[in-house]
Amino acid sequence: MISLKHLNKLLILAVFSIILISNIANGEDEPADIWKEQDNQKEEKNQNEEDDDITIESPILSDDINKIVIKINEDEIGEQKKTVVGIFDPEENNFSLDMWSKTDGNEIKKVLNRIDKLKLSKLSEDLLFQILFTNAYSPKNNLNSEEFLKIKINWLINKKRIRDLETLLKSNPVVGENSKAIKFLIDEYLSLNDIKSACEKTTFIDRNIQNDYLEKFRIYCLINNEQVVEAQLIFDLLKERGFKDKFFENKINFLLNISEKTSEEILDNNLLNFYFSHITSNNFQYVPSENTDQYIWKYLSSANLIQVDDLEDEDVITSYEIAANQNSFDSDEIFKIYLQLNFNFNQLVNAEEIYKTLSGYKARALIYQSILLSDNIERKINLSFLLKDLFAKDKLSNVYTEELSNILKSINFNQIPEDYQELVKENLDAKLSKKVKFDNDILHRSKVIRYFLDGNNNTERAEKDFKSIYKKIKRNKKYFISIKDIIVLDSLESDGVTLPTDLDFSELSAQLTVPQNLQELVDQNHIGLLMLKIVEIIGEDNISDLDPETIYFLNKILNQLNLKKIRNNILGEALPVRV
Repeated sequence: MISLKHLNKLLILAVFSIILISNIANGEDEPADIWKEQDNQKEEKNQNEEDDDITIESPILSDDINKIVIKINEDEIGEQKKTVVGIFDPEENNFSLDMWSKTDGNEIKKVLNRIDKLKLSKLSEDLLFQILFTNAYSPKNNLNSEEFLKIKINWLINKKRIRDLETLLKSNPVVGENSKAIKFLIDEYLSLNDIKSACEKTTFIDRNIQNDYLEKFRIYCLINNEQVVEAQLIFDLLKERGFKDKFFENKINFLLNISEKTSEEILDNNLLNFYFSHITSNNFQYVPSENTDQYIWKYLSSANLIQVDDLEDEDVITSYEIAANQNSFDSDEIFKIYLQLNFNFNQLVNAEEIYKTLSGYKARALIYQSILLSDNIERKINLSFLLKDLFAKDKLSNVYTEELSNILKSINFNQIPEDYQELVKENLDAKLSKKVKFDNDILHRSKVIRYFLDGNNNTERAEKDFKSIYKKIKRNKKYFISIKDIIVLDSLESDGVTLPTDLDFSELSAQLTVPQNLQELVDQNHIGLLMLKIVEIIGEDNISDLDPETIYFLNKILNQLNLKKIRNNILGEALPVRV
């Protein structure tokens, strides 16, 4: 028989269990008074032992009743905090937080490695930026959040997207743990001689980072901001950590007024040391070479330290041209140097022949001056493209790209001989062609496509526009529906636009297919990987240069995934004629 005492014990246990379950279900934060003393003791015990387990013990239950243990995996919590790092909300481009979750990280890395080898078109690069920097969880396999973040940061650095990296840092403090990202921003602003902005970047540095370069610059910024005591304290702590750098100590002691003199040594192994060399020198003189760091080249230009005293020194001028070709030196400075060279009237008039007798940079300078002096449009154009060839011959094409566009833009296009017009267009800045020319005799060029260009998804207006255009093309017995027309029809239908009942394009549409490997990614919902493959497919091409079949299956995929904004961007490039 069950004793009354034991029965009472069981009843107490049952009541306690019901109360405990009820409290957990209702999410109550404050337990009954009977728990307070025990909870306080348990909290102190947990803090002292730094245990990861939270154990709740009942003072009522006998010793043979199991303890309730809640286990917290700190690694999982830490990982969860780091998984979502980006700039854009997923909804902005119809993506989702799980766009990478189901994909093997190795597959992502393979595609990104292939993309890195391409010189992406503007649309491709912008699309890749949106994909990589949408807030989303990292893949669960073979690519953790830390590694994925490094890939993203390296991409921004390689593309020199300074503003975007700053935006990422402002919205994601975890990025401040990456010393490479902070150093990149500091060097970019320091090379422009913008000390204020460079010092502002030190606020992004994570307090756990131990990086000598960053800490040296932070000490200088404190001195520059007249926070001498703080600078001295950090410098002393740095030395206690074992830091040794005689050059830096010599310069900082001088800047801190600890010593009255400093060495005149110019150290150019990095931008920071070069900067210290410059600001602490009474008679600074430095001649750069081909091996000079690109940031030092930029600093020399920004700080007006470039002086060409000997225009006959071919090695010096050539080193400037090479630096400009590598975007380390301002190309405008090269053309300023060209204008300093002296040529006589005969040389300028007969430049097309005389240049052949001159060395590289002198030949280019002669042709450049002749271009500026010429008032004959045909000669001006011929000389402009001759100069392009001369730069290309010495593998310096980047120096002249923008200047060639500027020269051609200075010419009235209507006065350009017809034989040269196409050539001129190819070398003009593409941004000049903006206005869309609608052709209501062709569906995919008609006013219907305003639906994709405006981005407001006004289906009512789209239906109205389509009805008027459809009536017109229906009367044309010779009109045939093209692949681009099918692209428009598919997209309108996908967005719920009501099409005429007598319009049946399904048979034509059935003849067009989506590559099987891409369709499988759609079916498996590998959205992130699929979008990377789309970037790879577009690659270096402008959308308008892609064949209609490719545009069709890209459009079909985006319709299936309901990625309307990206689809509209692609159609906005692929369909209209711009003049």
